[in-house]
Amino acid sequence: MSGTTEREEPETAGSQESRPSHGHATLFLDVDGVLNSYPVRGLRYYRERRRKARAWLFELHYRPRIVRLLDRLVETHDVDIVWLSTWSHRCTEELEPALGFRHTFDVIPMPDDTYNRFAADPDRWWKALHMRDWLDEDSDRRAVWIDDDLAAPATHARFERDYPADRLLMVAPRFRDGLTTGQLRDIRAFLDRRSRRDRRTAKRARLLTPAAPEDTP
Repeated sequence: MSGTTEREEPETAGSQESRPSHGHATLFLDVDGVLNSYPVRGLRYYRERRRKARAWLFELHYRPRIVRLLDRLVETHDVDIVWLSTWSHRCTEELEPALGFRHTFDVIPMPDDTYNRFAADPDRWWKALHMRDWLDEDSDRRAVWIDDDLAAPATHARFERDYPADRLLMVAPRFRDGLTTGQLRDIRAFLDRRSRRDRRTAKRARLLTPAAPEDTP
């Protein structure tokens, strides 16, 4: 990884309004190798402002900046985030609060105990089966799929062959790095930006939505 500090590119009103519309998309997000990566020490630890957290009895090594950028993505772009991970419902129960997510996302639970043993086989891996079913259900659906196991050549090649680049963006972070700001720039380029009016409307709706009443004993 380069020693230079990564900066988030500023968004201007002109760039938001001038980008072509590509339609709504869903971002399917993995955990290990994406948010949680190999431990980092020394100068890189401080340069990337790494942090540690605990969830599911594991010590996680992550970058709060990446968490903030994912949170912001759903506020500035026409995208929903869905957890697609062996962590299943622990993503919302443990991971989101441990890593400091402001938003909570839907979960696609792991249907069996195979974990990622078949990641190199697109006909057996549970994540690949889900993605095929989801994409094939509606030809207008668009997806970003972030998973370090997408580095498996057979799986990557199958999805690249079956789905055009304007429908599916596959991102395979390296486990030693996790998801990077450069990869997030590629993701933002694939997605629609929301107009300023849409963002104001969404913010106003959140502010005006009453909190759910607490359960009374």
